[in-house]
Amino acid sequence: MLLRVSRTIFLLIFFVIFFGVGQVKAVVPAVNITVNLPSRTIELFSGDRLVKEYPIAIGKLATPTPLGSFAVDCKEINPVWYPPDRQGIAVPSGPDNPLGYRWIGFWNTYGIHGTNAPWSIRLAVSNGCIRMYEEDVEELFDMVNVGTPVKVTYDRVNVRKDAKGQILLSVYPDIYGSGTITIADIKSRLNAYRLNALVSNDLLKKLLDEPGDRRVVIASQFGITVNGVLLGESGLTVGDVQYVPILPVAQAFKQKIAWDEKTKSVLYGKTIVPGIDSNGVVYVARANAGMLFQVEQNWKAGENLLAFGAVAAFLNEKPVYLEVNKLQGMPAVSARSLADALGRQINWDESTQSLTMDDKGKSIKVPVSMIGATPYVKITDINQYFDVYVYWNDEGKTLELTT
Repeated sequence: MLLRVSRTIFLLIFFVIFFGVGQVKAVVPAVNITVNLPSRTIELFSGDRLVKEYPIAIGKLATPTPLGSFAVDCKEINPVWYPPDRQGIAVPSGPDNPLGYRWIGFWNTYGIHGTNAPWSIRLAVSNGCIRMYEEDVEELFDMVNVGTPVKVTYDRVNVRKDAKGQILLSVYPDIYGSGTITIADIKSRLNAYRLNALVSNDLLKKLLDEPGDRRVVIASQFGITVNGVLLGESGLTVGDVQYVPILPVAQAFKQKIAWDEKTKSVLYGKTIVPGIDSNGVVYVARANAGMLFQVEQNWKAGENLLAFGAVAAFLNEKPVYLEVNKLQGMPAVSARSLADALGRQINWDESTQSLTMDDKGKSIKVPVSMIGATPYVKITDINQYFDVYVYWNDEGKTLELTT
């Protein structure tokens, strides 16, 4: 009784999620089934969204489960079993029937069904059919129809992201001896998550040498903001290292960086840090990203978020855009963004790295410090040279200018 109540609750949640309360007629992607033999699992999808995964038993080596694309061709409650080696014998539904209480046929005499031998689940022991726990097959039975696609695959590598942003990798045993897989095969699957160059070969080799049913967390994604704006590219935590996609961060800071493929280095002005090109995206370790731009970093574990340079700037109490970084622990503002905000005309001489500003017909030299290729003015010099009052709130990360 408890199992049937649980199944009813699951079905209710399923229909609420995919149809919506009071919107039963909404257009919803049709369900489809994927059977993967090495993992000994059935996956139920709605469109391309995974609804649930079930453990199964599959055909033994002598009578393997057939591979291919099929469709549900019949459904039966309380099926009768006809032993293939005993003509004229029919075993009615009940505890002695190895088909259990549900049959989902998909090709010739092959089907997905329950079992009176639950110990066999996760093993390769059947004559080719797919066995499920009774409560599982009854649940699946109610969610598929005649015509539902059934795809039977032989995929030894599975890479998937969970709801927490964790990237999970599984390498399954070669149940039918269909051939070996290599580290290169696994890395090609990691490309979808830009991990092929970030995950160590030693870890992949260990998984190859010891295939099993376990899922290993090889990385996790985290969000990145620059001055409060969320970037479209995620960061990646691999092992104990947080990797930052450096080009989107540089673009958000309106800075230009260069990637040296030969030395595997990122260049920003005179600052050089090591990088990794993984499937066309250059990553640097979080600490090195801080070295490049000298900006504030704030890791928000509860939000799974890395925030860069979240400084709010105001001019006469109105928000303005200023590029604020740190120079030896002291806030500094890029000369260009400061001049633009104040409506001042400045002249930057790249060859001599000197900044001058016109002030009432006179040209005065403004002291600057370089971060990469960009000149910055320390906040202690802003009042003297730009004739504005400056208030820096280190705790609140706010910079206020008053003319």
